[in-house]
Amino acid sequence: MSIDSILPHHIKRLARLEYLLSKAFIHYTMGQRYGFMKRPEYVFNHIDVRDQDEQGRPLSYREVMHQQVAESDNDFVVKALALCAQDKAVDFLHASEPSDKFYTQLETRLAQVTDQEQRHRLMANMERLRWQTPNRPADSERHVLVNIAAQQLWAVSSDTVIQMRVVCGARKTKTPLMKGMLNWLVVNPEWYIPANIVRNEISARAGDSAYFARHRYFITNSSRDTISPNKVSRQQLAQNLYRVTQRRGQGNSLGRLKFNFSNPFDVYLHDTNMPGAFNYADRALSHGCVRVQRPFDLACFLLRLSPDDTKDEREVDRLRVAIGMKPKSDKEREWLEEHADDSEAQLNRFGNHGISPNVPVYIIYYTVYPNPQTGTLETWSDPYGYDAHVLRGIKPFM
Repeated sequence: MSIDSILPHHIKRLARLEYLLSKAFIHYTMGQRYGFMKRPEYVFNHIDVRDQDEQGRPLSYREVMHQQVAESDNDFVVKALALCAQDKAVDFLHASEPSDKFYTQLETRLAQVTDQEQRHRLMANMERLRWQTPNRPADSERHVLVNIAAQQLWAVSSDTVIQMRVVCGARKTKTPLMKGMLNWLVVNPEWYIPANIVRNEISARAGDSAYFARHRYFITNSSRDTISPNKVSRQQLAQNLYRVTQRRGQGNSLGRLKFNFSNPFDVYLHDTNMPGAFNYADRALSHGCVRVQRPFDLACFLLRLSPDDTKDEREVDRLRVAIGMKPKSDKEREWLEEHADDSEAQLNRFGNHGISPNVPVYIIYYTVYPNPQTGTLETWSDPYGYDAHVLRGIKPFM
């Protein structure tokens, strides 16, 4: 048999092998750079069923991940192949990994542990970092960070880190993952009760004036006229023909302070009238908003007020009075004595404030994350069970 008859067959095999190796290299580097899990935002946004038909088939889902995950493009593939041709494939493979120092921490920890559960948890969080979503602040950025898995909040600046517990959305009403800009502080807010809460919880008490009075709820029509609870039916409330609002001040479900940022879910950070919930280990309890343990401290951080600085003393004291705290200055104590019987003046003592410049807020979900105060990796629970979805998505590559 001549070599001419054998060579074409082997050339085809070698060409096929070269093609498969190149394809595997491209897929792996793409996974390193952009994530191995296919369409994570699609997967997460098809977890919670919002509505279903009579046969129980899903009609719509709740959005729980309001983040656009980056994807590779032709330029990435062209660059990868060009570097392969220059015998720089290994260099490009290493360069494709996230440059985030947090990723390096996770990678180092992964090399040190042998327990399978710990390794899987580390892998899930490494995958999250590959998605290239805007869900991680820069080290030098003044920001507020809420880690739902940790059920903790950190307010971070160049010289300050304030940590506090939060209450986040329950498993059926998860807090969405997203980034926003905190732009407005509402002092002593009214609570405009969401339509789903009115429909599912309040409509059954239609006509019960004592219930509405006890909770300080009032009903208004489209013209903003106040309507007696006795004149509104359960069906009318369930169909959202009227708005139900809770009066501001002591006892309000939003507490005394509300921190607004633009988002499509009407989610915000706020105080609470149930501070005892911060003592629970599992604080996934809300309808989706984030309740903060130290709202006064967060307000001072966002408005750049220092309670210990004499130049801010009077303004900080006005805030204290407005939210029912005792003032520290003589002038504000005198004002409070003069207006002891004027609850409305006290509620308005500070007024609402714009947050300028706006402060970014990141609502993230990491079950292993470095504490912004110490930089040390800390492990948290998985209240929404998200790690399992990530691990399922990357299983072929583990």
